[in-house]
Amino acid sequence: MWRRTLVGAFSAGLLGIFATQASGQEIFGAKFTHQLTPPEFCTSNHSRMCSWALMQAQANAGHEKAPRDGMISKIRLVACAPRGSFVLQTIRVKNNQAKVISTGPVINYLGTKHNCAGTKNFDIEEFDVNVPVRQGDSLAVIATQVRFLYNASSGPSIMFDPPLAEGDALVGTDLASGFLMMQAELAPLP
Repeated sequence: MWRRTLVGAFSAGLLGIFATQASGQEIFGAKFTHQLTPPEFCTSNHSRMCSWALMQAQANAGHEKAPRDGMISKIRLVACAPRGSFVLQTIRVKNNQAKVISTGPVINYLGTKHNCAGTKNFDIEEFDVNVPVRQGDSLAVIATQVRFLYNASSGPSIMFDPPLAEGDALVGTDLASGFLMMQAELAPLP
């Protein structure tokens, strides 16, 4: 009797492991474990566009770049109210310089008041996209401001003013910014 129970438990355990691996998500970017800070504007006149580049993944060190070639199927973010929008970019970074690989789509997010003051159980917004990415590429956004940022003292992300543009060579900057509270999910391999 105990042998049947043991075999049944072992089989159920193996099934659980295989099911978990089959549905495993490949995600790069932030982990959403820190309270947001006030919005960051591109410039003091609040009308110019800039690019913010994700250089370090908040609470997810080593996962700021795409782990393989593929398609980004989802973008998730934790944003503070009120709503905002940005243009998604994929970029290639080398020595604090960046080059645009792709631009688009435009993402319109709502943000919530809870996310502005909350310290856990954030409202996560999810957007379906279909963006090609190469292993080692990073995420960036073009906007006049970002409302999905954790900025302890400036540094882990970089900002480009003017924004990064497709076709430009590697562009450098000395403008630091906070953690972009954004992540990307890769579509499963066929």
